[in-house]
Amino acid sequence: MTKGDNPRLCGGTFFVLVLQALKQRVKARQHYKGERDGLSDPEVLIGLIKVINPDYQEPKEGALKGKTNDFKSCKTSTGQYLPFGVTPEIEAFDERVRNEYEDALGAMTEFVALFLETGTKVKKDERLVKALIDLIEQDDSIKPDEELYIKENGGKIKKTALGGLDDVCLPAFLLGVWHYVVVYRKDNSVGRDTYDRWCPENGRAPRVYSGDMGKRITRKIEVRMPETDVTEEAEIYDFGDEDADQSDSEFDFGDEDTKAGTPPPTQQIINNPLIIQQKGDGNAVIPNYGTVNLTLGKHGGGSNE
Repeated sequence: MTKGDNPRLCGGTFFVLVLQALKQRVKARQHYKGERDGLSDPEVLIGLIKVINPDYQEPKEGALKGKTNDFKSCKTSTGQYLPFGVTPEIEAFDERVRNEYEDALGAMTEFVALFLETGTKVKKDERLVKALIDLIEQDDSIKPDEELYIKENGGKIKKTALGGLDDVCLPAFLLGVWHYVVVYRKDNSVGRDTYDRWCPENGRAPRVYSGDMGKRITRKIEVRMPETDVTEEAEIYDFGDEDADQSDSEFDFGDEDTKAGTPPPTQQIINNPLIIQQKGDGNAVIPNYGTVNLTLGKHGGGSNE
C-alpha cells in the first residue's frame, strides 16, 4: 500500500467498522413473521446520531435508508436528517464531551448495550477496537500528536499512545473516536477510496466488508464495559425505521402450524431484562433485577416477579 492509498478515518469508515460488531440478527423466519431486531443500518445510524443529540427525532419510516447508504459509502457528509458538518448539534456535542463527559459517556454506553455484541467468544468488541486503532494509526492525515477523548475518565491520549493500549473501556473508546470524526472530519468523502477497497462492487448484491483492519494487531487488548445500569441485555430498540435487511437469508417455515392459523402460546423467561420506556419525546432506560415471564399467543400476557 502506497502512502496515498492509506485508509482514512471518517464518518462512513467508522460506521462500516461499527456495523461489523453488531449483535446477531434475527432469523429469516422471525423477520418473515414481522419480528424486528432493531439492527438495520438506518437504526444503527440513528443510534449514533442520538449519542450526538439525544433529542433527535427519527424521520418517517424508510426516509433514512438512502441517506444511510450514502453516508456509509462516504458519498455524503450532510443533508436532511443528518446533523453533521457545521451544525448546532455538533457544537453542543463537542461541549458535552469536553465539559459534561459523564453525560456523553452514558449516551454511548446505551448505544453499545443496545447494538453491539460484547463479551462473547467471537470477541467482536475487541476486533472493533483493534480495527479502529489500526485505521487511525495507518491514516497519515492524522498527526502523531493529535488527541482523542478515549479515556474512561474523559481524558485524552495522543495518536502515538494508541499502540500501547491494552485495556479499553469500549463506550469511552468509541465516544472519543466518534467525537473526533464528527468534529474534525466533517468531509466524509475523504473515505470514499477506503470504502471502495473495503467493500468492493458486487453486481446488484449488497456490498460486503472484506477488509482486514485490526488483524496486524496481535497483542491482546482487554475490552470491557463500565459499571452501569445499562447492559447488553437489551433486545430491541425500535426506532420506527425500515425493516432489517435479510437479503442474504432464506425463509424457513419449519414446522409452522398452518392448519390452526394461530400458533400455540409459548413461554419465554427473561432474566434481568432492560426495559426501555417511551414517554412523549423522551425515553428512559430502566434496569430490572427480577424475572419477566411472557406467555406469547392468543391470550398472551406477562408478569414481573
